[in-house]
Amino acid sequence: MGKTTLTFAWAEDERKVLAVDIDPQGDLTSSLWRDDLAKDALVAGVFDGKEPQPFKAAPGIFLVAADTSLSVHEKDLSLKNYFRLKTWLDTKKGDFDAVVVDCPPSLGLFTINALVAVQWVVAPVDVSPHSVRALQDLLGSFKELRETGEGVRLLGVAPFASRQRATKAILELLATEYSDILFSHVIPSSARVREALILGRPVWKLKRDEQAVGDSFRRLLPISGKGPTKRRRPWLKTLLKS
Repeated sequence: MGKTTLTFAWAEDERKVLAVDIDPQGDLTSSLWRDDLAKDALVAGVFDGKEPQPFKAAPGIFLVAADTSLSVHEKDLSLKNYFRLKTWLDTKKGDFDAVVVDCPPSLGLFTINALVAVQWVVAPVDVSPHSVRALQDLLGSFKELRETGEGVRLLGVAPFASRQRATKAILELLATEYSDILFSHVIPSSARVREALILGRPVWKLKRDEQAVGDSFRRLLPISGKGPTKRRRPWLKTLLKS
């Protein structure tokens, strides 16, 4: 939920954005497009040695879509398959103001393709023990990629938290272990986020009372070449008091 919503939020704010869905579940695709998809619009084409054709899915947003057909490529772990997305995206340099890539939640072939291809990564993290372990795995993968000379950098960790008492210990752990990479804005738990995905609309356009949730997504960071900004954690003190 977090990855797709963040991608949707940032894409809407740019002038000309290429949105690439490399998750076989196709959440980003279904958020932006409800009609039938042409075969040449699917990201699966890069794994067949073909060039996908981005299409205009919304004002300023051009989509390369995903569906379950992408899954058939996941078992091919040959070395060249890890560079398919990067090879294709390199041919699109200069065509778009920004490229956003929505990844699967696991560190498999498709996520590694994205990590190799992009410059910056934002990691949405649900405040749960499972997600904290997944974050540790992700940071390990970053270290390995940096050692191979790949230029990907972690822009920050965006925490998704509820006000349940069970999350407090995990928030304290995140604040202690990852204080230098946490964004200053927490994304509050809200059923409206999932509703927005179903409707194919940004959450901040649903209802006025959901403006706070939408603002949390939109204020995380702009897509720019300026790199990371200073991160503060005023939200942590507020959550731990609740």
